[in-house]
Amino acid sequence: MPRRRRRTPRAALTAGLLAAEALVPACSAPLIASSVPIIEPAAERAPTRLEVLGQSREGRPVRARRLGSGARRVMVIAGIHGDEQEGLRHLEDVARVLEHAPWNALLVEDANPDGTARGTRTTAAGVDPNRNWPASNFRAGRGRGDAPLSEPAVAAVHKALVDFAPELVVVLHSAGSGPFVNFDGPAERWAERFAKGAGPPWTVRPSMGYPTPGSLGTFVGVDGGVPILTVEFRRGAPPEDTRAPLLDGLRALLGERADPADERHQRVR
Repeated sequence: MPRRRRRTPRAALTAGLLAAEALVPACSAPLIASSVPIIEPAAERAPTRLEVLGQSREGRPVRARRLGSGARRVMVIAGIHGDEQEGLRHLEDVARVLEHAPWNALLVEDANPDGTARGTRTTAAGVDPNRNWPASNFRAGRGRGDAPLSEPAVAAVHKALVDFAPELVVVLHSAGSGPFVNFDGPAERWAERFAKGAGPPWTVRPSMGYPTPGSLGTFVGVDGGVPILTVEFRRGAPPEDTRAPLLDGLRALLGERADPADERHQRVR
């Protein structure tokens, strides 16, 4: 029997995009708005480019920064749930780490600006932006949307993800049981590296302990085979308790690549 050819991360994510577009109603908002780069020269390093990926349902911009340089690509999403803003407050610090890391980085500032403005987990339409992805386990329903990518902000980030084709994705969240690092896809060693850099009491948690249909982790890690980390701060922790672990964890994560031979276990969130 011929051996099945493994799809590349770009091919897997592109296939997800095409499948999702087939499910999105024709009346839905466009997947992405025109990108408008702003070039900011910097001495002896690649310039930072600020891009507007699209708009939220209420018209707020979904922004991203291109930082650093290198053959490897990492995508970091600083915020996705509007009531989990622990990562957003360290946005400029994260940008500086990515700027100097030996990676080509795409930093999405906020994948849910409407929820952040409201202080709610969901978008303005009441949809969880981490349940609106075209994952194999997406199920339409209350809090998940009528179709994958029905939320304009999620669709804009999805398009940027597929175009950028990262080999590693990091998303910042918070949880009452944090801090810990959850992962999907071949990412166990990456998670261990982040937790070790962040230091105690950070741990690695392979499962969230509950179903996550239509999640970004399932779409990227399980369906696409791309390592993805969900960094969960302790909900409500003061900035002095979150800044150093986050930056140290990122430096440990991006300073050296994990050995792919040791990344053999896929876990489903």
